[in-house]
Amino acid sequence: MMRGVKAVLFDLDETLIDSPMGLDAAHCALAKRLRGYLRERGIDMDEAALSSKLDDFDDRMNMKTRYNRGEWWPILFAELGLKGDVPQQIVEELTKLYWDTYSAKSPPYPDVRATLEYLKERGYKLGIVSDTDGKPGMKGERLKNLDFMVFFEVVAAGGDDTPKTKPNPESFLLAASRLGVRPAECVVVGDKPFTDIKGGKAAGMRTIWVRRRDWGVEESADFIINSLSELKRIL
Repeated sequence: MMRGVKAVLFDLDETLIDSPMGLDAAHCALAKRLRGYLRERGIDMDEAALSSKLDDFDDRMNMKTRYNRGEWWPILFAELGLKGDVPQQIVEELTKLYWDTYSAKSPPYPDVRATLEYLKERGYKLGIVSDTDGKPGMKGERLKNLDFMVFFEVVAAGGDDTPKTKPNPESFLLAASRLGVRPAECVVVGDKPFTDIKGGKAAGMRTIWVRRRDWGVEESADFIINSLSELKRIL
């Protein structure tokens, strides 16, 4: 059991919401659109190959903490062998398709609501520390459609509310300040060792890694869990 914790700070994507489900749907939708666009320009790839490419590309951009989807597509097209500038219209179309599909197909994990109710009943203050989606206001738009937001008192988005994204500690410290607690009284719960756990530790907070998958990154956390419901044995 953790002693002296007054606030629990959660990451959003792949911690509270089932991002892999949303990403699969978004990548499939993008692959279908991209296949037609590429074929018109002399590059023939089937949708399965494009979807697999998008899976790898998405992970690489996340590992580099590059979140602006509008900047992704020229890089992706270059990797696919398409030369020349990418029209702004197709950049905006692909970005909208990505976020619309991802948001619609990323439900909360089944144990989220019960876990948040438990934590609130125990008197913990709750916050979300996430990162920008690359476009000002996009994160807020996504959050307002999630019914579990009633449990949270603050949201801090690195890159929107602070100059830098995670693992820089700014957004974690901002959330703690807004909640009126000291960093040492916070625990960070997140799925990505290279942003959530590293950033939480840099802020002087304790950390819990939700092991949704292995990112191949070494970053020790105070606790490792496989589902949010396991927080009940720690907090």
